[in-house]
Amino acid sequence: MATTRLTHEKGRQIVNATLTLRLTQHDRELLQALVALQAAEMSDTGVEVTAASYVRGLIRHEARKKGLLEPAAASPPRRRASRPNEP
Repeated sequence: MATTRLTHEKGRQIVNATLTLRLTQHDRELLQALVALQAAEMSDTGVEVTAASYVRGLIRHEARKKGLLEPAAASPPRRRASRPNEP
């Protein structure tokens, strides 16, 4: 699957590809546990951790490690938008 990176006018990337994974029940439970651990570590930042964000993070981490991406610039974490019934 080859895709190009589209950029929104505000400089944010637009998601233009979907990845489907077939996981065993055990692997799915492991992924859920990893997501929960990451969410707990980041709970004070307001960042919402999902399975998709976790997998994207793994991809980018490995790409940086292998020299395929530049090191991440220090930037403040993005906060998730508050929902109407949240404080």
